[in-house]
Amino acid sequence: MGKEEKEIKIELNIPLDVFLSRIQGLGFEKKKEIIQRDNYFDTDDWKLYKDVAALRIRQVDGVDHSFAFKKVFCVPTRSGGHYVEEIEDSLPIRNMEKLSSVFDRLGIKNDDDISDGPGLEEVLKRNGFQGEQVLMKTRQAFNNNGNEIVIDDVDNVGTIIELECESDEPMDVVRDVLNDDEWTKSTLGTSYIWLEKMKGFTDHRNNKNKFSEDPSWNVWDNEREMYEGLI
Repeated sequence: MGKEEKEIKIELNIPLDVFLSRIQGLGFEKKKEIIQRDNYFDTDDWKLYKDVAALRIRQVDGVDHSFAFKKVFCVPTRSGGHYVEEIEDSLPIRNMEKLSSVFDRLGIKNDDDISDGPGLEEVLKRNGFQGEQVLMKTRQAFNNNGNEIVIDDVDNVGTIIELECESDEPMDVVRDVLNDDEWTKSTLGTSYIWLEKMKGFTDHRNNKNKFSEDPSWNVWDNEREMYEGLI
């Protein structure tokens, strides 16, 4: 039997302060704490979400941090069967090349000089994108001998914990801290959990079946050449 995965994401069924007390008792030391605001933008009919894509502006501790465009493609010939495209850059913007490539992809028109998050948000809204999805989270990171625990306490989502180990098995560490009924393995990202809880969306749960039926169903016309290069 192969080793268990070196990374695992879980949801807590016990209070966060109880969990914190337990991991600190095992020698985990707090390395940092930040307040993160992720604002996701989409069309009024949520086209990006439906096509397994996301457009995000991030702030950290109240300061502009980054923008990102991400999209998942099914590529059966690749290991794992998929490819995650990520176009990301820091804010304030110093080089418009990456942002311009995202604008071209999404058909966004802009003649303004953009340097910060509010300026980018204004352009997106002017081009028909809404920013209803806002995830506010407190992120804490703890470390112990190469094992890292990242705790995200997210408004309207709950507490999501990610454990990554250099040598130990994540499941062993989880079992050292929690009883079986005190946690649940998480298979969804926080943005999808928010969409389920706040909007009632469940389209993402059928993505695997849709990719099985037609691997290229979410490829846009202006992505065809790029996608053919992946396969």
